[in-house]
Amino acid sequence: MKTNLIILFSFFLFQPLLFAQSNNAIEIFNNRNENLNYTINSLNKIKKSNNSNKNQLLSNSLIALTYITKKDYNKTKEYISEAEKFSKKGTISEGEAFLLYATARLYLVLDDDEHSSKYFLESLNMFKKLNNFGYASDAAVSIAYFSKYQNPNIFGEALNLANQSKDIGFIINARTCYANYMKDDITNDKKSKFNANQMLDYLKETIDLVKDESEIKQKFYLATLYFNYGYNLLLFKNDQNGDFYLNKALAIAKKYNYQTIFRNYYGAKGSVLLENGKTDEAKIFFLKGLDEIKKISYPEVSTEILFYRDLKDIAAKQKDWEGFYHLDQKYQELSEKLNDENINKAIQNSLIKYEMKEKQEKINLLTSKNFNQKIYILIMILAFILMVIIWFQYQKNSKLKLHLISEKNKKLEIDKSQVQKELMSSVLHLEKKNEILNDLKEKLLEKNLQTPKSIDSKIFKTIDEGILVDDDFEKFKSNFNTIYPEFFNKLLEKANQNLTQLDLKYCGFILMKLSNKEIASQMNVEPKSIRMARYRIKQKLNLGKDEDLDQFIQEIS
Repeated sequence: MKTNLIILFSFFLFQPLLFAQSNNAIEIFNNRNENLNYTINSLNKIKKSNNSNKNQLLSNSLIALTYITKKDYNKTKEYISEAEKFSKKGTISEGEAFLLYATARLYLVLDDDEHSSKYFLESLNMFKKLNNFGYASDAAVSIAYFSKYQNPNIFGEALNLANQSKDIGFIINARTCYANYMKDDITNDKKSKFNANQMLDYLKETIDLVKDESEIKQKFYLATLYFNYGYNLLLFKNDQNGDFYLNKALAIAKKYNYQTIFRNYYGAKGSVLLENGKTDEAKIFFLKGLDEIKKISYPEVSTEILFYRDLKDIAAKQKDWEGFYHLDQKYQELSEKLNDENINKAIQNSLIKYEMKEKQEKINLLTSKNFNQKIYILIMILAFILMVIIWFQYQKNSKLKLHLISEKNKKLEIDKSQVQKELMSSVLHLEKKNEILNDLKEKLLEKNLQTPKSIDSKIFKTIDEGILVDDDFEKFKSNFNTIYPEFFNKLLEKANQNLTQLDLKYCGFILMKLSNKEIASQMNVEPKSIRMARYRIKQKLNLGKDEDLDQFIQEIS
């Protein structure tokens, strides 16, 4: 009992620990943009600290998502495969939801929009079931904005889910992505239903939601909001208030080491200055942007090329041909590098895509097999249930049949008993009648002896006719067969058809358990004659000396 209490106490002690570890892992992942390598190392420590399936599934899924941010897709695939070892299809958990989300993000990178949309939708639904409305909102944003199957209608759901989360960080992210969607539509479609003022007003409304920056856990989302609003103010309105928000974004980026915000800040400032003809100032920002790119922990060749392109343009405007030559050399070198990287990336992505497709086909095949097995099992269960129903129905019918037979037999027994009573009553009635007539005959004979010829002889003749000898055997047999249908046939068979009608009649009376005296009265003979008849019948039936005729007749009936 003491041991059980210790185990139970340990269990309740361990459960909050698991919950705390899960929360800690998600918290570390939420702040991944500060330092991707630190995030990966921290999540690996959590992974090693607890071997439970739930922890392994969640940790591996979050590490996979972090490698997507780091643009290392081979590692992403590796950790997704590792996470899948601990996945239990059909269950609902944070780990399962993040695994679906990571798989969707990887398929998105691989330009497989069919699978990415499918997994984003599955992760969206699972996050909703877990009441994790923040990441449900992120999944909805991914379907609405990042996927090629863009669906603006889902932005409505993304915004509603973000509001349900009551997390200002997720609300900012959903609204910022929607503002970017508006900007893209304005830029790419001359007949856009949006305009720059609407987009800027929407971003300003989002900024006004921020009452206390310290309450926002995902500071990267806040920095992105400030950056977007500031840059678009400068780009569309040339409003110097844009510098205020860009500087707010830069301050957050410096505090939390958001290198991509640094790079974007210097690129945005340089572009605006260049458009306004401030080439020297723009050049300073572009060079600072190049320095920031070198600090980023993953390749940014495409962005680096843009900086060199803008620096080349400045060198050309300033007629600095030597500088232009060196910048162009670097530009060409990076372009070749990017081209090689793109080729390698395309090959790498094709291999990953092939492996993912092959794995998906195996999963589909296994799912199909499992489905077929489930169908087979279901059919077997249904067949078994049907057999059980048939068996129970058969048993029910058998019981009903037996009950009907039993009732019928009871009725037959009642009828047999009734007929037997009537037959016995008839025999006894005849016996009584014969006794009375014999008694009357004796008294008349006695009187006739005392007074000769005083009684007419016709009276004696009438009395003799009234005494029932009952030679009508067929009538007796017909009545008797009603009760004992095969009795006479069995007797005849046993006696080799050697019994007379009188013998059969004797046997009938014996079966009815009449005494020798009662039989003699019925037959109007002396009891001695009955004893002789019994002896004769025993011989005809091949019964031994010690065998009892009465018992034999009762058994054969």
